[in-house]
Amino acid sequence: MSKKVKASAHIAQISDNFFFDCQKKTLFTTIGLISLNRAEKEVLFQLVSQAPNMVSKEALLAAGWARKEVAETSLFQTIRTLRIKLKEEDVGQIIELVPRLGYQIKIQRLLTSDEYIAISTPQKSKRITRSKVRWACVGASVLAVCVALIGFFASDTPTEYKYKLINDKNNNTIVFLSMKQDDFDYLLQASDIFFTPTNLNNKLMFIHKLDDEFSIAICDKTPNGCDIDTAQAISFNHSELSTLWDLLGNYLPKVPPLAAMNVLKDNTAIQSGVKSYNIFLEKGDFTTSLSHHFANLVDEATWLFTTINYRPNADHSEFIAASFRGGRAIMSDHSKMPFLITINNYPEYFYWVLSPSDKKQLGIKPPTKQEINTNDFNIKVDEYASYLLYRQNQLQLWLSEGYGFHWFVKDESDDNVFNKLIEGDQCSALPIEFENPTNCD
Repeated sequence: MSKKVKASAHIAQISDNFFFDCQKKTLFTTIGLISLNRAEKEVLFQLVSQAPNMVSKEALLAAGWARKEVAETSLFQTIRTLRIKLKEEDVGQIIELVPRLGYQIKIQRLLTSDEYIAISTPQKSKRITRSKVRWACVGASVLAVCVALIGFFASDTPTEYKYKLINDKNNNTIVFLSMKQDDFDYLLQASDIFFTPTNLNNKLMFIHKLDDEFSIAICDKTPNGCDIDTAQAISFNHSELSTLWDLLGNYLPKVPPLAAMNVLKDNTAIQSGVKSYNIFLEKGDFTTSLSHHFANLVDEATWLFTTINYRPNADHSEFIAASFRGGRAIMSDHSKMPFLITINNYPEYFYWVLSPSDKKQLGIKPPTKQEINTNDFNIKVDEYASYLLYRQNQLQLWLSEGYGFHWFVKDESDDNVFNKLIEGDQCSALPIEFENPTNCD
């Protein structure tokens, strides 16, 4: 029976100098990170997670090239590259071929992050002569660099976001934020654009900019927080900014509350952890996307997740499954302002459920350029972060790199695996004021 990788002991020591983090799927030494492409990463993960057992060639091909068929020579070349990167001196020293069947890897042991730091930190010498003092100072500098690198691999450094909260005379609270200084400066300079509409009052609104892409999350304020039925998230390009409010004014009244949106009857029995609804504005036209998110808690701060994305049919009477994606999500120990929680996501797969002909027959609009970019982002990146900005009973606002804002609604869903994200007496790290503030859990 194969030896499964424990979530608590997730760093495999492959040799004296090489380590593989099974949660993040990264190969590194105490000096730095070893670059791996997607196939190398997935093949190495399969070998390490099943060590010392053999993994068949078919399983390795399926893991490394999940979305396409490739010849066995692709696997051979990937194994050869991994041998080089692991500095294998003799063939089979680390990765061994099992003739006609597959490959297996030899690892020394599995470590927790604390155990890795312990074995990677040199012990102090009991006696230091005067001639060694200078070298000790140099060694201390080197050690400091190594410890910093270890901290980088063993934990996640939160991204530094720029943000500003503004209250206006119409009881609107608007939060501007961006990870880039130039984008943040633009938001502040153009802030009048977001206050201009005369009918904008009593709103809580978050506005994010990254390059030419904008994302807005908005809801009506209530004495205790947000009105769930008015929570919307809209993504759009810079070219749509001048007509945004007029278009939204005509569109949003027609949108049913997220909690009331139905998927096909065959799927209504499925109970998701949360569901989210997003609006994309492109060339003056809106497209909508409903997602159900499922998660399995495998460690105190680690989830395996799957997201099913639905698109509306021709008459918007039902939402139909169009694609799904999944991977691993790990909650960081620390989160910088203005976020309550930071989650690091490690995407592993993305698939379309419907063919282009199926979409056409059902009257489903083809994905917009923004949606395609979002899907491509999930396929191409190895890691991205999500940040919790606001929460109240049954409602959470998340900002994800590459995706923008998402309101997560937990109407009639299972709370068990999300307790760590729900619990807490802070609705937001920002000073958002309500008439009658209550606990957020």
